[in-house]
Amino acid sequence: MTTSDMIKELCRQLNISIAELSRRVGQTSQNFNKKLKNERLFR
Repeated sequence: MTTSDMIKELCRQLNISIAELSRRVGQTSQNFNKKLKNERLFR
């Protein structure tokens, strides 16, 4: 399971959207989704 998969699963379990998570961490949803897709969350 990739980091992106784990984040998506946690969002499902917490009943929040990826967009909501991106707002909470202070990023635009577009940028956050791009990072999820490219597995570059922690770089």
